[in-house]
Amino acid sequence: MKNGYDDFSSWRVKKGFKVEKFIGGLSLPVNICFAPQIYKNDDPSFIYVNELYGNVKVITKNNNIKILAENLLNYKPNYQFPGTGESGLIGITADQKSGDIFVSLIYEKNGMVFNKVINIKTEDGLSASKYETIMDGISSIKAAHQIQALTIGPDNKLYVNLGDGMESKSPQNDNDLRGKVLRMNLDGSIPDDNPWPNRYVYAKGFRNPFGADWRNSDGHLYVSDNGPAFDDRLVKVEAGKNYGWPKSMRTGAIHIWERTEAPTGIAFMQGNQFPNEYSDHLFVALFGKAWHLGITDKGKKIIEFILDSNGKVLSHGLFMEYIGEGPASVAGLAFGPDGLYFSDLHGEDPKNKHAGNIYRITTS
Repeated sequence: MKNGYDDFSSWRVKKGFKVEKFIGGLSLPVNICFAPQIYKNDDPSFIYVNELYGNVKVITKNNNIKILAENLLNYKPNYQFPGTGESGLIGITADQKSGDIFVSLIYEKNGMVFNKVINIKTEDGLSASKYETIMDGISSIKAAHQIQALTIGPDNKLYVNLGDGMESKSPQNDNDLRGKVLRMNLDGSIPDDNPWPNRYVYAKGFRNPFGADWRNSDGHLYVSDNGPAFDDRLVKVEAGKNYGWPKSMRTGAIHIWERTEAPTGIAFMQGNQFPNEYSDHLFVALFGKAWHLGITDKGKKIIEFILDSNGKVLSHGLFMEYIGEGPASVAGLAFGPDGLYFSDLHGEDPKNKHAGNIYRITTS
């Protein structure tokens, strides 16, 4: 134990909590979401996880790994971190009513790269029965700043985080969907009540918005947005608002990291997974330096935020950090029925392409 923190294997977590490996042997696991509990299988689906290079896997209640969908990328990716190896299959969410799974990814056509969203239908939660592309054709790149987090809001609409494609003019270009948060019906059509009529755009002025989660207490979407060499930020997203990029990353920010830490997944504690005093706290993953071994001066940690009723940050502090010797870092975050789960994209063995893990944080 060190200064109010306990060590568990390669992770140090706030006193009163513990970290344990939930599943290993994954290849670049990015984001995770929990399967709806609507299936009657002997070993039903529990967690869906997207692997960066084109697979969606299912972890069952008995910790078995199955392939829900595979080979979703139509190009050959590489392991260049940072760089073109960062692109692929990023966002994932599941409709808790229908069981449909939505994923975001890029694809190549005639030498050009585009963003798209796919609806994966399943009859048992364990295998895909049908694929439907509900949005595509938006220009992208084989790098970061592509299409990213997907969430379903309390209004039963699908929200899509879209990076600027490294085109700094795109977030303020009303004829370009990049650098925006998009809102659509679950079939991909444009809702009648969007802020801009007949347009997908819900809010604009983003650079590289990776993570997203809904806060039940105020009904708003919150997003993590990566800055250039400075000013990463957290944002409370409001309909029709302009968040300033490329002029500034500080517009509308509820928190700024002046020294960039690469915030990725975010998750609100809105159940009974942690003690009551943690209710409505926001947890944010900081990825840090891609593929950097061991303890680093940036990232490889989870930060805990306390917000007031209006979304203003009252305080924040370290919740968990990596203390091992591998390239491990935190990418996706999601609260499950029994704790906070996170994906470790790289794992701890730099020579093993299937070293990625999912961990679970619970009270000790």
